[in-house]
Amino acid sequence: MKEKKALTRRDFLVSAGGAAAGIALASTGLGILAPKAEGAQVELPEYPWDQYFTEPLDVEAVRALGAKYYGEGQGCAEGAFRALLEELGEPFSFVPPELMNFGKGGVIAWGTLCGALNGAAAAVSLVFGRGQATAAIVNELLAWYSSTPLPLDAEVSSVAGNPLCHASISNWCKASGKKSSERGPRCKALTGDVAAQAALYMNQVLAGTFVPAHPMSEETKE
Repeated sequence: MKEKKALTRRDFLVSAGGAAAGIALASTGLGILAPKAEGAQVELPEYPWDQYFTEPLDVEAVRALGAKYYGEGQGCAEGAFRALLEELGEPFSFVPPELMNFGKGGVIAWGTLCGALNGAAAAVSLVFGRGQATAAIVNELLAWYSSTPLPLDAEVSSVAGNPLCHASISNWCKASGKKSSERGPRCKALTGDVAAQAALYMNQVLAGTFVPAHPMSEETKE
């Protein structure tokens, strides 16, 4: 393994690529990229960071955080991503969760991939990189989402049938009789549920007990 290099925040911004990193820094209020004092050394390990995922995540804490962050207006993608990073701790917490804000509403309200799935999958990828675990967890998460009545433990739940935001909300509107503009509490709970499910699968991979239970549908395969 190559020797890790300790970088200052300034070094990190330069190596990350000038303008883009500067935008990220401005949006985070300086604190997320380097949570320590100005000039302090921040050690950035080589990717992926699976070696830093050594303890199981608190699934219910992740669920509560995901719902909390959505409720604070951070959106489904950022909410799920932020919840997982916070529970994972450093070095994951060095990553600005705002980078996933684009995913809300199925990518800036295009209704494509559910933002909660997008954010959770990004966190999984940050941990496991290009490895088989990332593909296995994300595939299972999308299949679970597509076939499970969501939100869990809600007065009204619905099955999306696929991982698309538009289908998920449309089916919930049919089941609840409510308008899409009333989906806030539903999406808040769903964000927590998706982040928690990702945490559950990550824990299972860590323990060596992960067994896929939701195969890809024939429609999706076709």
